[in-house]
Formats: sequence, structure tokens, C-alpha cells
Amino acid sequence: MAMDAGEVERLIKAKLPDAKVTIRDLVGDGDHLSARVVSQAFRGKTRVQQHQMVYEALAGRMGGILHALALETSAPADGRSKATATSSEGVREPMSQQTDHDRIRTLVAGNDVVLFMKGTKNSPQCGFSDQVAQILQQLGVDYKDINVLDDATVRDGIKSYTNWPTIPQLYVKGEFVGGCDIVREMFQSGDLQKLLNQKGVRDEKHPTPA
Repeated sequence: MAMDAGEVERLIKAKLPDAKVTIRDLVGDGDHLSARVVSQAFRGKTRVQQHQMVYEALAGRMGGILHALALETSAPADGRSKATATSSEGVREPMSQQTDHDRIRTLVAGNDVVLFMKGTKNSPQCGFSDQVAQILQQLGVDYKDINVLDDATVRDGIKSYTNWPTIPQLYVKGEFVGGCDIVREMFQSGDLQKLLNQKGVRDEKHPTPA
């Protein structure tokens, strides 16, 4: 069952009353929507935090009744904020979840760049994962691809580990960068290239796209 665009707007405004929300149905099936959300509540927040606020407003519907949402957020008359890592340190976790998180933490710590995705870098199984894989390939980034479709504990665990409801998820030097929307936005603005250069994980033989 698809989710009505009006219901998406209502839920967001219930959480962010001042928000200006623009919803588009990307393919006409009610299942693939885009949303632009502008709210004073985003001021001073990172990209990741802004997106998390919208996901919280949708109350677990992402990835379920709402299959896909291309999201863009900003504060009024505000420039883009730089994404920073979110941390779950100090939060007590159930034992089984803690085990899953420890496993994910090891994967993230053991590789400079990690992409949790549907499919593999050579055979992505969803359009959003494909977009991020293509961006990393274009930038000449060597990265570890983790196919969440192969392991349900990783697929569910990465969402709770980051408090982020969607796949793909990109990590650089242990820090969560974001999902497809944020990675694409950072790539288009040049912020992703700057981050990768600062972290020393980008092949400088690949120039920044014009």
C-alpha cells in the first residue's frame, strides 16, 4: 500500500509546525516520493541531524509503507551545513543488539571507507545504492562494500547503530557521512571531495568534477 503525499506532509508538519514542505511523486506510484523541507528547527543542525528529524516525524514508515523518499532539508535562507558523525556512545543496548553493533563497529573501524548497500559495488540492487557507488567510483575511492541483503542482522543492525532508517549508508574513517541524498548533495557541492581529501582516502588522479 502506497503512502499519500498529503499524509507525508501532514506528518512532517506535525513534528515541525513551521516547515515549508514540498512533496513530489517521482514515478506516479505513490511509493517513490521526493520532499524538500525548510524549517527553522534545522538551524545549526548538521545534514544528518536534519534528515533524522524528518525520519522521526515519519515514525518508522521509511522503508515500509513509504518505500523511498529523496529528501532535501535546509533552514530558511541558510547555506548547507557540513555533515558530522552521530554517536551512540553511552547508550545502553540490549545484548543481541550490542553484539550486532560490535560487529558493525569492527567493519567500520577496519576500513577507511565503508558503504553499507543493497547489492555490491559491481552489482548494486537498488537505485540509491547504485548512485552512491557511482559517485565513489567517479572519485576514484577504494571502499569496502557490505551487502546488507546477505545478512538481515547487518541490515537491521546498521539502521539502529546509526539511528538512520535507510540504506545505503557511507562511512569515512569511522564517521557516518550520510545516505544517498546527503552523499549526492555533498558530491554536487564539492564537500564530499573535500572530506575525502582531508581524510586522505581519495585518489588525487581523479579530478574534482566541474
